[in-house]
Amino acid sequence: MSRQALRHLVGGSLTASVTSLWKKRQSSIPPATAQAAVEQSLHPLFEYFQDNFTIMNLTLTHNTMQAVMARLWKEVLMTIENLLVPPLSEQPSAQKPLTQAELDVVFKWLNLLFDFFNDKGEGVPAEVLKSPKWQDLQNLNFFYFETTENLIRTSETIAAANAQKVQQLAAANSNRLSAPATFGPTFSTAGFGSLGTIRRGRSIMMSRNLGTMRKAKEDKRKEAREDASDDMILRILRMRPEAARYLLERQRQKTRQESQAAAQAIVRQSAQQGWNSGQPAFGGALYGRNNLPRR
Repeated sequence: MSRQALRHLVGGSLTASVTSLWKKRQSSIPPATAQAAVEQSLHPLFEYFQDNFTIMNLTLTHNTMQAVMARLWKEVLMTIENLLVPPLSEQPSAQKPLTQAELDVVFKWLNLLFDFFNDKGEGVPAEVLKSPKWQDLQNLNFFYFETTENLIRTSETIAAANAQKVQQLAAANSNRLSAPATFGPTFSTAGFGSLGTIRRGRSIMMSRNLGTMRKAKEDKRKEAREDASDDMILRILRMRPEAARYLLERQRQKTRQESQAAAQAIVRQSAQQGWNSGQPAFGGALYGRNNLPRR
C-alpha cells in the first residue's frame, strides 16, 4: 500500500503526452474490472498474512492470535492514515492530497482488509476492528475534499466544544475541592460495623448499573473519536497552504488547553490523596479525639 501503487492503479504514471483516445479508453474501464484490479494489488499482502497466520495459529491460543491480528490491524490503519494525511503539526506540509480516484482505491483497500481480518466473524471481531482510528479514517473520507473555509469552521466548532468541556471540568473540580470536611474519615464504630452491608449494596448497585457503565464507556469512546476528528481535520489543513495561519493559532490554543487539563489533573490528584489520607488537601490539620495539637 503506497502512493506508487496508487498511481499505477489509477494510471497516474502515464505521461502527459498520452493521446485523448487512450484517455477515453482508460476512463471507460468497467467498475467491476477496476475492483478486480484493486483486489489483485492486495493479493501479495493477503498471501503473506495468510501464510504467517496459519503458522501462528498452530502455536498460539485463540485469544493471543486475535491480539496479534488486532495489533497488525493497527499497523494497517496507520499505513492508510499516512497515505492520506501528513502527521499533526502547526506547520504546512509539502505532502500533496490524493486525487478522488486515489482516495477511492485507498478505501477499497480498507474495506477489503477489514473483511480479511474479520473473516466473516471468525477472525477479529468487528467491534474491535471499528476502533477510534478506523472511525477517524471514515471521518477523514468525509472531510477530505471539503473547502478550506468549511474545514476551519468545523475545527473552530470542535475547539469551542472542547474548551467548554475544560471549563465544566474545572468547575466540577472546584466544587469537589470546596466540599465540607465531613468527607474525611469518621471515627464512629457504627460505620465500621456497616462496612459489610455497604459492600453488599455496592455489589448490587454494580450489577444493576452494568448498562449504565457500558453507556458511559461508549460515550467516552465517542468523545475520543470527536477529539481525534479535530486532529484529522488539522492534518488535512496541513496540505492547504492558505490554512498556515490558522494551524499556528489552533496549535497554540491546544497547547493552552492541554496545560489547563494537566493542572486540573494535579489538583484533582492532590485532593484525592488528601481525602484518602485523612488530611486536608491543602495544609491545615484534622482535629479529632486522638489528634490533638501538641503544646
